[in-house]
Amino acid sequence: MLSILPYHQKTTQYFKGQPALWQYFASKTHKTEQLREFKTDLLKSSYKFSPDTDVDLYNKIEFAKDKLNLQVPVTLYQTQNAEDVNASIVYIDNEAHIVFSGKIIQLLSDDELLAIVSHELSHVLLYTQLESQVEVADRIVTAIANNQGCTPAHYETARLFRLYTEIFCDRGAYVVTGSYAPIVSSLVKISTGLQTVNADSYIKQAEEIFAADNNTRTSGISHPENFIRARAIWLWHSRGHEAEPVIQQMIEGNTSLDEIDLFKQENIATITQDVLRLLLYPKWMQTPLMISLAKQYFGEITVNETPDKVNLSSMIGQLHSSMQDYLSYVLYDFSTADKELEDLPLGHTFYLADELKLNESFANAVKKEKKLTDKKASLLKKKALSEYFKFDPQIV
Repeated sequence: MLSILPYHQKTTQYFKGQPALWQYFASKTHKTEQLREFKTDLLKSSYKFSPDTDVDLYNKIEFAKDKLNLQVPVTLYQTQNAEDVNASIVYIDNEAHIVFSGKIIQLLSDDELLAIVSHELSHVLLYTQLESQVEVADRIVTAIANNQGCTPAHYETARLFRLYTEIFCDRGAYVVTGSYAPIVSSLVKISTGLQTVNADSYIKQAEEIFAADNNTRTSGISHPENFIRARAIWLWHSRGHEAEPVIQQMIEGNTSLDEIDLFKQENIATITQDVLRLLLYPKWMQTPLMISLAKQYFGEITVNETPDKVNLSSMIGQLHSSMQDYLSYVLYDFSTADKELEDLPLGHTFYLADELKLNESFANAVKKEKKLTDKKASLLKKKALSEYFKFDPQIV
């Protein structure tokens, strides 16, 4: 059976750690109201398939439910006057409702249609994970994704959660159909309207994209690009769980400062705290101005302990260049915060930048802020380091 993906698990645990928010979305009253409104709207805007007359469709549902070990009532609908070819599922209060739109039923073969309904039912399988807590987390991230006022990190968390949901559900379709081909061909048919698609040809196309740029990653709020989903299910078919790091790279990649989710935000905050501890470890750096600046980053910070510089340097080396630039400007802030220390903080920050493998990024920050040429920036670094080493010769 399918395993819950790590991103779903940590996102669920994160929001569960916010009791007021979690309780609101987990409340029975909230879900009952949602279900009542949804059913009423759906009956007004769609045709409801009957198990008595639409036997083939419901047989596919029962087959998929058996393979996925699901025990849940499912109702099928076809939306009216909808041109977009798609399928979606709503799962509220232990009821599942699959909605077809456009000519999806006519466009897909039997195997492809089975793959689609299996994909949609796999949403229910995911929702029931962690004692159905994933379903609560899903509704929280959906609300976040639809809220224009949410923070970029919350938005990115919602985006990644939903992208991983599509990957999980494609795997559910694979469990039911036993093949990657109808999953890939159905997804390409739906997006292109083509009546005939060769799944293997499309997978080769996806491999060509990554052969040209191995750093390709997904973008978009709810569904990864087709070539990424196709490659992900092919990798999972070919390598099993050994493919997880490659798939994670495709979904998340080496993100910039503007694209970090809540968890990368926590990581960069921890790294920043460690950099500040290194900056402020010397007693002479712990002036009121320096401590005040540190408190602008974090309300309180312990400055009398130092992190593992080798480990910190390694973590910084794996960051996107925009995050390294951010850390360089943190160093620059402290290099100019207390004028009474003259050039000593600048020498200290140049030294730390070299130690943390931020030398190039920090040099660019200094050059830009002080409006220096390359030659003058190099001379400034030599002078500042010389003064710094004279002040504390044990550093050399």
